[in-house]
Order: sequence, then C-alpha cells, then structure tokens
Amino acid sequence: MNANNKEKRSKKHRKISRKISSHILSIILLCLIILGVFLLFFNYTDKRSVLLFEEIYAVSSELNEIISQVDYKIYDSLFQKGIPEKDISFSKVIPKHQDGYDWDFTELLINLPGRDDAILLEDVIYKRLSELGPSVKVEKERISDSETVCNVYAHGLYTHKIRLINKEQEKRFQEGLPKIAIVIDDMGYDLDMAIAFMDLDLPLSLSVLPSAPHTVDIVYEANRRGAELLLHLPMEPKDYPDLNPGPGAVLINMDERRIRKTVNDDIDQVSGIRGVNHHMGSKFTERSDKMKIVLRELKRRNLFYLDSRTTNLTVAYDLARDMGVPAAKKDVFLDNDLSSKAIRFEMERLLGIARYSGIAIGIGHPHRETLDILKDYAGILKTEFKVVPVSELMQ
Repeated sequence: MNANNKEKRSKKHRKISRKISSHILSIILLCLIILGVFLLFFNYTDKRSVLLFEEIYAVSSELNEIISQVDYKIYDSLFQKGIPEKDISFSKVIPKHQDGYDWDFTELLINLPGRDDAILLEDVIYKRLSELGPSVKVEKERISDSETVCNVYAHGLYTHKIRLINKEQEKRFQEGLPKIAIVIDDMGYDLDMAIAFMDLDLPLSLSVLPSAPHTVDIVYEANRRGAELLLHLPMEPKDYPDLNPGPGAVLINMDERRIRKTVNDDIDQVSGIRGVNHHMGSKFTERSDKMKIVLRELKRRNLFYLDSRTTNLTVAYDLARDMGVPAAKKDVFLDNDLSSKAIRFEMERLLGIARYSGIAIGIGHPHRETLDILKDYAGILKTEFKVVPVSELMQ
C-alpha cells in the first residue's frame, strides 16, 4: 500500500514538474519574442529617427514652435497666390536673444508686378496668420506707393518682416549665379547613407565626427572621390552632461594643453580635411577664452572655421575673423524638422538668401528625408545656382 502511494505521489510530482517546466519555457519563449520585437522596432526607429546626440533637436521652445507655424502660413500664402520662387528673397536672417528666448529674425522681400498684387497678398498673409490666434500679431505698414510691410510678432517678440515691393528689386550681385554651399554634418554612424549623399551629383561638403563607428571608412571613400571633408568637432553644449557630445569633445573644464591635444587628435582622425565646424557646442562657442585655443590650432594647421551657430550668443565667427582664421557662418539648418514640408521651407529659405545676398550656407544631416529633398532640388540647384564646396565661401 505504501509502495503504491509512493508511486502515485512520484507520478504526480513528475506531472507537476513537467507542467512547471512547460510554463517556464512558455514564459521564456514569450520574453524572447517580446525582446525580438523590441529590438526589431528599436533598430527600425534608430535608422529613421533623429540621432540623440544632435543638439539642435534637443532644444525647442514654445516660441520656436509658433515661429515654425508662422513660416508655414507665410509659405502657404505665397504658394496660394502663385508667387514665383525667383521673386522671393530672404534678405535677412538675424539671430536674436531676448527675455530668455533665442530665435532667428527673418526678413522676406517679395517682388510683385503691381500695387494691387501687393494689397491682395497682404490680405492673404494677414488672414492666414490670424488663424494662429492671439499669440501671433500682424501690423501692416505702408512705407510708400511701391512698398508695404507686414511686421509679425509671436508672443510679443518681433520675428518676421515681410516687405512687399511692386517694383524690380535691386540686385546686389549682378554677375554670375548665386552660390550655395551645403554641409552634411554628423557623418560617421551610417556608411550607406554617407555614400548615398556622395552619390548625389552635387559638390557637398561632409563633416565627419571623430571616433564614430564608420569614420575611417567614410573618410577613405570621401578622399577617394575627392569630396570636401570637414572635422565635426564635438564641443560642450549647455545641457552637458545630460546632453553628451560624444568622444573627442572639448569641454569648458579642460585646460589649454588638453584642449589643444583633443583638437589635434580629432583632426588627425579625419585626414584630408579643409576645415572644421562644431558639433553641439552651445556652451563652448560662447566662451572667447576657450574658442581662442581651438582657433589658434586651426590657424596653425591652415584650416578654416564654419560657425554652425548652435547658440545665438556664439563668439566663434567674429573671433575667427579677428584672429585671421578664414571663417563663415551657417545661414540655415535644413532639417531641424524632418517633415517634407519643413525641409522644403528651409530649402526655399536657403535659396532665397542666396538670391538676395549672392551666397548662402545650409547645414543638413544624414537623414533619408534630407537626401530625398536634395534629389528633388538638384535640377534647380544646378541650373539657377552654383553649388560649391563650403571652402569657397570662406572670408
């Protein structure tokens, strides 16, 4: 009897053990499936989304969101009235800082055939901007019989001046086509995307990060093809260390010896460069004492400096000019917003600045959306403008 009971208990225990093992295996399998789906999703979104180390995407404000909406409304108004692109110029884009806000003040010059056209467009712009509510205010101003101005304020801050002129606008540059340089930053993390940009029939300048996974391969391929290279020098942002510029960064707490060594080590990793622009750097580029150390090294090595203007309080461009370092500054970030509409607007802004000033510099990033827009605009860029390496626009 005891033997039978023991046998029954043993069978029962084995059955329970098999059930427990089965449940454990099911749970493990489920966990593996969930992990696989997560990794698949992560890898997909990682290729599609903005890289986390790009400072321009980490900084946003309610003001800049409203300004973007104002930009879209203005662009839609011009499109609605059928204004040709050649008659739209961004005559000024000026960095502003007030009440804790940073933004780019924009002045547009719209050339129209007659006074009635100016009045009609003025009404359209006023109505479209009124749709944004009380946070946006438009003041119309009659300058003369040939010029009307719409002054736009967002949250009480002066953000746009739209000049409607019904006469032939003055051309500041009469000879040759307007020149445009386009720099693609943050190269080093996606070899296939880097090659796709090199395959475009445009003389783009590529700015490569030091110590990135594909830095060596991208530098080799760019030099093989004769593409212009820059070092994308990581610099300390205002939100450091929460926002990390990555390996090879120069930081505020470094002494002169360490800054010089870091800069030269980074330069040596990206062979064949013509110049340097900064990665992040909203804090570092506001410090004259620290920027002088960097710029002295660039001057010693005969390199130019492109101020990416990640802060409106940057001293980098003016300091470089004072020190005799060839320099220029970015006019437009092409892809702060990766929507097609936003990138197209920034492309139009870049073209408008070039039409008015004769030259313009845009900075983009290795995103599929940016690549697609450049493909779409390649015909215009080749026929109505002269695209040049950014080194040709250094002063």
